[in-house]
Amino acid sequence: METNLSWKSPQSKSTIWAGIAVFLWSNAYMLPHLYWALGGRRGLFLLKPSVATSSQFELINWLALPIFILAGFVGLGFIYIGKSKILRSLLLSITVLGCSIATSHGIFGIVYRVLQTTDVIGLEDGRFNIHDDIYVVWDMVIFEPWFLIEGILLAVVGWCFLKGVRSRRIWLGVCILGTIVGLVTGVLGVRFA
Repeated sequence: METNLSWKSPQSKSTIWAGIAVFLWSNAYMLPHLYWALGGRRGLFLLKPSVATSSQFELINWLALPIFILAGFVGLGFIYIGKSKILRSLLLSITVLGCSIATSHGIFGIVYRVLQTTDVIGLEDGRFNIHDDIYVVWDMVIFEPWFLIEGILLAVVGWCFLKGVRSRRIWLGVCILGTIVGLVTGVLGVRFA
């Protein structure tokens, strides 16, 4: 019976592919934020008008950049990490935190936006109107699914990195528990991203 978390070689094919997927997915989402941080104006129709016209819009995008870059490097970390158990544990801890936040953010956001488009939950300015509130649809079909996929990719890279049935069960359980905590806090009005 396995009693400790154990790891596959960081060079396994599944770990490499999962790490690359996390890196590419994180950096793909980083690019529009970099563009907006540098003052770009294209694509702002995808965003809530009050956000896109905020005086803090560029700053918000500058602050988001390191998070996406870090997430990308977490993916690469699984490929290039050495044999240090401390570094491996730290990488897995960061990954499960990122997985929990991103997955719960995506699930909560998609469900919330669906409820808004069906007028179960009202918008700040009243009922949903496709012409005035198209940002809700864009958020539901572009931004929130990005978070959900990011969370799933982080869970997959951790899963591929670990070996042994028990280690993987623990990993899956911690990822699910973290996602549930994120969803509960979202329902209570506290969102982490």
